[in-house]
Amino acid sequence: MAIAHASADLTSVADAAAWSMTDTEAAEALVELQSLKAQVAELEARVTRHADDQHVGQDRGASSTAVWLANQTRTTRAAAHAIVKLGKDLHAHPFTRAALAAGVIGRDQARVILRWVDTLPDETSTEQKTTAEQHLLDLAADHDATALDRLGRRLWEVIDPDGADAREAEILERQEQAAVRATYLRIWDDGHGKTHYQGVMPTLEGAALKKMVLATMAAKHQNAVKGSGTGPRRWDRRSAS
Repeated sequence: MAIAHASADLTSVADAAAWSMTDTEAAEALVELQSLKAQVAELEARVTRHADDQHVGQDRGASSTAVWLANQTRTTRAAAHAIVKLGKDLHAHPFTRAALAAGVIGRDQARVILRWVDTLPDETSTEQKTTAEQHLLDLAADHDATALDRLGRRLWEVIDPDGADAREAEILERQEQAAVRATYLRIWDDGHGKTHYQGVMPTLEGAALKKMVLATMAAKHQNAVKGSGTGPRRWDRRSAS
């Protein structure tokens, strides 16, 4: 089996001395290794999707193939579920799957491409979705996953240039609404002279709150250091990071 042969080949170089490689050889090896990682990721996702279709693991008491995989490989359940999802998403998008299988793009890039293509509205035609996917695949040749994610926001400029601004506004509106729904702020006193807080809020409101909190903490810090009292108290500036 190809997997067994690949494993044996890698085992054969497990003790090979990297120091003997020239700069050029090391550089080439690193690029090839990244490509190999992408190919392995695609194969892993494809096999995992098939295993999920076959309900592998459920006959052994696991609630799902992802849970069984996590238990068998000491992988977190979140990571195992992500592999299953990637396999299903790649199956639905053969162009991205082929690029990952060829090692042309990385796994993170593939996930970004799949996510943006899948956010296109239901009324988007198959031809438009294919155009969008190919556009992101072309961009992936020059951009990492983070940059690709930013560029994905302008995907409608490729599909519908005239309506791109309106579509982007819709995406931003949905993101803002999701942020508002997830907003909460909990503050409580522990009864021992300390107040604790925990919460989630939109970036703009969060920045405003952070500014107010830091201003208050700075004032208390100055009072503690320069004012009268029992002496200076430590203010941990890590809260500003």
